[in-house]
Amino acid sequence: MVVGSIELLPVRDAVGLLAEYGEAYPDVPAEAWEPYRALYPELFAGASWRLPCNSFLIRSEGVTVLVDTGVGPPGLWHWIAESEGDLPRALEEYGVTRDEIDIVFLTHLHIDHLGWNADLEASVFFPRARYVVHGDALAFARKRSELPHIRRCVEPLAERFETIEGDVEIVPGVTSFAAPGHYPGHLGLRLESDGRKALLIADAAVHPALLDNPDWLYVSGEHVLVPGTRVLRKRDNPSTHRRFRYVPVPGTRVFQERDDRSTDGRLGMS
Repeated sequence: MVVGSIELLPVRDAVGLLAEYGEAYPDVPAEAWEPYRALYPELFAGASWRLPCNSFLIRSEGVTVLVDTGVGPPGLWHWIAESEGDLPRALEEYGVTRDEIDIVFLTHLHIDHLGWNADLEASVFFPRARYVVHGDALAFARKRSELPHIRRCVEPLAERFETIEGDVEIVPGVTSFAAPGHYPGHLGLRLESDGRKALLIADAAVHPALLDNPDWLYVSGEHVLVPGTRVLRKRDNPSTHRRFRYVPVPGTRVFQERDDRSTDGRLGMS
C-alpha cells in the first residue's frame, strides 16, 4: 500500500488461537458475530478467535521503520499457535534485513508486540535501530520485570529506548498519536502524504467489529480491555485507511463518513 509517497507494508509474524468469542466477549450474543464471520472468515475457527499477528514496515524518505516486533521466536509465548513467529523471513520477502531497520516503533509492550526486540539469548535483534515507545508504556512494563517477555525483550534494551509522549513526528509524514484504553501509553500512527491518509491503530481495536461496536468489551483473564475506537472516530474520518494488525493481510478497511454513518469495504494492496 502506498500513502502518497510513503510505503506501508504488512509483515506477517504468527497466527494463533485465543479464547472462544463467547469467553472473550461475554456480553456479546453469538448471533452478533455472524456478519463479521462472513466478512472476516479468517478470524474464526469454529467458535474460537483466530488471531493473525502482523507488524508493519514503513518507508519514508529513505528511512525504514518497523512498527511492533510481533510474537517472537517459538517458545516465548505459550499459546496455541497455528504458525509460529516468522518475522525475519517475512522481512526477507521484502528484501529487508534486520540491519536495515532504522527505527523500531512500539505501539505498546504487550507480549505479542515486542517478541523480536531481542533474540532468545536476549541480544538486541535489530542492532542499528532506535527503539521508540511511549514513556508510560515503558514505565508500566518495567514494574512487571518478573514476566519472562519483559526480562528478555525490554530490560536488555533499557539504554536504547527513546521515550515519547503524544503527537511526535517519527519520520516525515508519520506522526504518533495517543490511542488510550488498551495499555498505558498506547500509541497509534498517522500517515499523511500528498493528500492521502492512513492510520495504524494498533490495539485500539483488537477486532474490526469494535469499530462498529465500540461498547463491546474484551475480557482477558481478570482484565477488561476498553477499545479506543471513539478516539479514532474523532481524529480522521474522511476516506482514511485504518490498517488492522489482527486482520489477515492485507487487513485494510476504508471509512467514509456520510450523514454521520460509516460505510466500509475491504481493500487489496496497491
